[in-house]
Amino acid sequence: MPELEPFEIRLGAAIRAFADRAETRVDAMTVANRTIGRRRFASLAWLGYPLPVRVSILLVLGLLLALLAWSVQVGAPWDRRASVVPPPAPTAAPTDMAPTATPRPSTDGTGAEYVIGRGTFSIVDPGTSTPVGDVPQLRGFVASSADTMDDPRVTGTGALHLSVDTFGTAGTQWATYRLENAGGAWEGTLTGLGWNEGNAIDMSGWLVGSGAYQGFTFYMHVRSGGFAMDIDGIIFPGSPPGPQ
Repeated sequence: MPELEPFEIRLGAAIRAFADRAETRVDAMTVANRTIGRRRFASLAWLGYPLPVRVSILLVLGLLLALLAWSVQVGAPWDRRASVVPPPAPTAAPTDMAPTATPRPSTDGTGAEYVIGRGTFSIVDPGTSTPVGDVPQLRGFVASSADTMDDPRVTGTGALHLSVDTFGTAGTQWATYRLENAGGAWEGTLTGLGWNEGNAIDMSGWLVGSGAYQGFTFYMHVRSGGFAMDIDGIIFPGSPPGPQ
């Protein structure tokens, strides 16, 4: 074994002397109190940044209060101004609640008037149809009518003598028409067209008055589907208009 140097001899003596004076008893409570005291002021991390424990506790309490307020708001009725759901669009009023038109009153039966009414007709003679080239021509058709208007001057019974040139299911037509009642008569020519194989017609013309209606003209417009007619027109003093 080699001889120790004087320095090593002195260092070993000093270490032994320090160990002889060291406290070997351990107080568990003292160690725990010191440890808790140091951790009480330790830091927590929030989004990667260290925070003191006191600040962390306050922050957590703030979040809990905010969460409580939100849960109360969810249970309460929503404010429409803050809602992202649009309110329902207003519903249009039902169309069947619109006011219905009242019937037009009767005229006073004198002077110029716009007149309106309805009529029916029945076939007296169906006439004959003769093909001329590619066009069947109907001649000798006769019908009687009963017209009920809002003016007594043009309410009465009528006689229609009709001619038709047909082109497939449509055709042109013209007729003489006489309408009469106890006060007098209206007579003239109607022209127009028919379609749907003659089941629909639209005709109009000028009828000159006689008897109590002398000096007046009745412009008559007839639309028919089947055996019912819609009629309107005007009664005015004077003769039918013509080329000037």
